[in-house]
Amino acid sequence: MTEPPSDAELLSRSGPDAQAAFGEVVHRHGGPLYAIAYRFVESVPDAEEVVQDAFLLLWRKRGRIHLVGDSALPWLIVSVKHLAANRRRARIRRVLHETAAAREPHFAALDEDRSDVADLLRRAFDALPPLDAQVARLCLVEDVAYAEAAQRLGLSEGAVRNRLSRTRARLRKDLHERGMEDGR
Repeated sequence: MTEPPSDAELLSRSGPDAQAAFGEVVHRHGGPLYAIAYRFVESVPDAEEVVQDAFLLLWRKRGRIHLVGDSALPWLIVSVKHLAANRRRARIRRVLHETAAAREPHFAALDEDRSDVADLLRRAFDALPPLDAQVARLCLVEDVAYAEAAQRLGLSEGAVRNRLSRTRARLRKDLHERGMEDGR
């Protein structure tokens, strides 16, 4: 009785016999590799893909790899462990990404909230005395320096600072009260 060919012999075949010989290597080692992959990824489809990827890698590199003894099994086990670890990390990243995406507010709701805030601000500014509203628009909205605002409005810089301080306090109070009335 003759011994079956080693993995090294099967992987060295070329031509029409190469695919059948490679099929024999797959048949020999598929079961143990699947068990190892499943322990890592804990999913039947993922384990199957990991094993397929390992065999595909073996097929592509079959002429360049150095086997320990005449068996491809040690090389395949290391490959399966690396591929399974990569797949597990990718799954964890995907779950984290999906969880983060689920927590993000929907853009339609965000636009609606912005519209509500803009309306609330407009009403608060409209309730201010006209000069205070101008000071607030220049300094708070347009980010104009106190000196420039004072020059534009014909006021002293100190008057702008005082008016802005009182206006901020009033806006804070008005926005808080209006926000509470609106159920915010």
